[in-house]
Amino acid sequence: MIDGTYFREQLSRDVASVGDTAVVEVRLLNGQFHRVHTVLGVEDGYIIVQAYEPRASDGQWKDNWQEQVFGGRAPAEVRRAVIAYESILDVLVLAGKLVGQPRIGFGTAR
Repeated sequence: MIDGTYFREQLSRDVASVGDTAVVEVRLLNGQFHRVHTVLGVEDGYIIVQAYEPRASDGQWKDNWQEQVFGGRAPAEVRRAVIAYESILDVLVLAGKLVGQPRIGFGTAR
């Protein structure tokens, strides 16, 4: 099971190994997922993240996620999520591509 130790100690190393275009996705056992903008807190039993608001349907979000994550999304298009460790299937750290846009991805300051 993924726990607080992963988010405190390993996630930053995984992101650094991918580089500036890293995109973090937390996938849940129920099929939902969160594209993470920032980790706000690591607690006993759960993590608090600021995540990008998905588009109208998960299909649309998954089809063009790079455009949405790197395409200048406004701060109002993020939400706070509290995620129990026991509900996490896995954490993906993906390499996105910049398409002439300023970087809007994991851990960028606003």
